[in-house]
Amino acid sequence: MTMPAATHAREAARSLRAAGQRTLLALTGIVIGIGAVIALLTVGDIAKSEAHRQFQSLGTDMLSLVDVTRHRNSLKLTDMLDATDVADLERLPTIKAAAPFTMDSTELNLGGRPQQSIQRIGVTAAFRSMYDVELTAGRFITPFDNRQPFAVLGANVARTLLESGMAPEVGMRLQLGEGIFTVVGTLATAHSGPLGTRLDDNVLIPLELALRELATKRLQGITLRTAPDVHYLAATREIQDHFRFTAPDLSVRVDSPVPIIEQMEAQMRLFALLLGAVGGISLVVGGFGVMNAMLASVAERRLEIGIRRALGARRSDVQRQFLAEAVLLCLVGGMLGALLGVGAAAIISAVANWTWQWSATAVVLGVGTACAAGLFFGLYPARQAALLDPIAAMRDR
Repeated sequence: MTMPAATHAREAARSLRAAGQRTLLALTGIVIGIGAVIALLTVGDIAKSEAHRQFQSLGTDMLSLVDVTRHRNSLKLTDMLDATDVADLERLPTIKAAAPFTMDSTELNLGGRPQQSIQRIGVTAAFRSMYDVELTAGRFITPFDNRQPFAVLGANVARTLLESGMAPEVGMRLQLGEGIFTVVGTLATAHSGPLGTRLDDNVLIPLELALRELATKRLQGITLRTAPDVHYLAATREIQDHFRFTAPDLSVRVDSPVPIIEQMEAQMRLFALLLGAVGGISLVVGGFGVMNAMLASVAERRLEIGIRRALGARRSDVQRQFLAEAVLLCLVGGMLGALLGVGAAAIISAVANWTWQWSATAVVLGVGTACAAGLFFGLYPARQAALLDPIAAMRDR
């Protein structure tokens, strides 16, 4: 008659408690192995989410149109990206909104201290909603500013002024290059701006004023938002077809964050696989520790095995008994390792200032792997115990 599973479990728990130090050492190896697997997989998921969140902040429905026309001896009006193109692009079926911009470098006067080189970005009111810009004080550039010398300070520019003893208040007068500007607002800490720039380090001014000071009608680029449910490739083709027809000599580049996000996700999948492989090495080492402990248990309990076989226990009963010990050992180690791995991942997230999230998949996978390791590494010792000849086992003792 086959022994019930509950009986095997009780006998396994009793045998493991009796082994004492050997069980503790084997358990430690499994805990470290499973903890490493879960910690690495969880940290990998958190890192992937953080990277994905940063790229998503660029806006998956946004396109960046950049004028890359090289200098020519004769530059025609049709060779320039200008305000008329903005209006034309907004009429395309695949485009919902457009925000033109231009950039140039200038010097920030710090009131007696050495001037600091900064970048000015000429923008329109549409720029704010396009990049989801928030303000800590004042207002943004409006359609009524036209060529008025108004400026909106990036967060780091405002901090630089404050450290120089110049309070960055709304209404203050600020010298940028040769011009005097009135500060009308201050930006909150932002992510990226056009062409990968950091808005924190820039000063925003009205686009018309920027074009006048640069003595050109040429825009450096246009940020576009695609219409709902429009794939970026379809919008890109329509934009390129538009310029191929209206300005065949104009060279433009259309960029989208979507390919970057897709490439990042592929790399993060490889990264997670690598982390899982590294953690798996620790688990294999712990598994061999379990096998070693079980083989030592078989050698020490030859008399017990012989007596049980002599009293009628079948080889399958003995094998299941030792398998139950290995699985129970790894199951307890897996649960303790899950706690260790989740705790380690939480500490790493706190240190890296990442948004904490625990991966149920990693925990289930870790504990399930521990049980599988118990079966795999416990099978050989259990088989050795089942094959012992009862007479030889009792005579050896």
